[in-house]
Amino acid sequence: MNERFVTLLAILFVAGWYACEGAHYRKEPAASPSEGLDLRGADQSLEEEQPNKNSRDALPEKPNFIILFGDDMGYGDSNMDGHPTSRTPNLDQMAREGMRFTQFYSAAPVCSPSRASLMTGRYFPRAGVYQDPQNNKSTGMSVFGTMGSKGMLLSEITIPQALKPLGYVSGMVGKWHLGIQHPYHPVSRGFDSYLGCPFNLKGCNSTIVNGTERTPNCMVFSNYTITEQPADLLNIDARYVQNVKDFINNNTDNPFLFYFSSYHTHLPQFASSKYINTTRRGLFGDALAQFDGDVGEILSFLKEKGIANRTFVVFTADNGPQLASDLLGGEQGPLKCGKGTTYEGGVREPAIMWWPGVIKANTLSYAVASTLDIFPTVLSLAGGKNPENVTLDGYDLTELITGTNPQGPRDHMFYYSGKYLMAARLNQYKAHFYTMGSHCGEDYPDADCRGKTTLKVQDPPLLFDLARDPKERQPLPLKQFQAVLTVISDLVAEHNKTMTFGPPQIGIDVSKDNFPCCNPTCTPRPECCKCQ
Repeated sequence: MNERFVTLLAILFVAGWYACEGAHYRKEPAASPSEGLDLRGADQSLEEEQPNKNSRDALPEKPNFIILFGDDMGYGDSNMDGHPTSRTPNLDQMAREGMRFTQFYSAAPVCSPSRASLMTGRYFPRAGVYQDPQNNKSTGMSVFGTMGSKGMLLSEITIPQALKPLGYVSGMVGKWHLGIQHPYHPVSRGFDSYLGCPFNLKGCNSTIVNGTERTPNCMVFSNYTITEQPADLLNIDARYVQNVKDFINNNTDNPFLFYFSSYHTHLPQFASSKYINTTRRGLFGDALAQFDGDVGEILSFLKEKGIANRTFVVFTADNGPQLASDLLGGEQGPLKCGKGTTYEGGVREPAIMWWPGVIKANTLSYAVASTLDIFPTVLSLAGGKNPENVTLDGYDLTELITGTNPQGPRDHMFYYSGKYLMAARLNQYKAHFYTMGSHCGEDYPDADCRGKTTLKVQDPPLLFDLARDPKERQPLPLKQFQAVLTVISDLVAEHNKTMTFGPPQIGIDVSKDNFPCCNPTCTPRPECCKCQ
């Protein structure tokens, strides 16, 4: 039997078997380029829970929404995801009471773009949250800094802006990272209240980390006003949690959205006296325990107020772990690489959805889902409609969380880094068109993850079966899987027809004069910006 005949037979077998089996597992409309292929999601062969019989009509009208968002948290960091020395009893309990995801994705491998996609339900290049391709950081390492004048494009509609006409009030604490000049500020983008440091805390030295003085990068805004610079990180979590409780108490008669955007577990790690030195995992473990404790307080308060059964809560994080930080970085678990890369470890995140009485307790979901899906899901549950003339990249997950469609609506993901479409996933199959390392030093065991591993075109693409190889170690032989690659290529071509790139906003008009300062007349900035 010659080689060409064997190859042809393999391709025909793949296409024929998928065509026969695919109808049972279809998630897309008939017009989808993936029509006729099963390519069922990774781990879908495992036994699933029987679907909940909740219907959309039985759901509470205008429920409340809380988004609990971690920072630089890896897929393998929590105790529920298998880390042996993490202490996350509240997240573990949340998972037992709700739905835990095994294939939940951030839309970007770093902070600002991932948060743009969360807020808009759109791939972040549409919102201009990337740097000009002429810049050497154009592949996704770039975020909004303290001295830039821009932010996410003002034409973008955020979750709180979409909910406001439906009677919702919205509050936020913590990290924003989508621009802080007045037009881009959280309160200008739909939130009714904001408390927090809008940037990451890198450079915001905590005395608990290295004994040095805190820097002006550590600032606390109350709405538009800087009330503290530098911030005291050792009690900031308590203030944030109290702000959540006060917000809920003040809005018991209003449907609400609250965005709890934590700094944990981004560098510098820190924790209050309640959690410091309480875990076997060192400072990273203590910071994670602090975030877990914050989650526990918020969920307990919802139960105490008697509104848990009409409050939909989502927990996830912005991107994978900062592996370059060694033991102060997170853990990607069984995945490849971490933050800054579009390998699985950079974008697959821990995730839980919690809604007592609606989401069946102790449900493990193998459906592919994303932060992109939060916007359309929240809007649908609130009784709203998708904005007109806006292309949403997310899907409504209502039928997934209520159990009427355990497979979920999504069968594909696109992996962007900057303006590059780096990879595409169709159910368990993932094709890399570009690869690039990030953050890790030259001593990191996997050379693909190292910072000096520059952007490389993969032609032909690297194809992986994530069900059998989530660490992306063994590319599939393309001769046997050409039918799969063809379908993925068609899916990318269809996506490209609708993909528009907003003008890049990161790295524009960078100046010390833009640095947020509680004493705006002082010099020199930022060193002079200090007030309590």
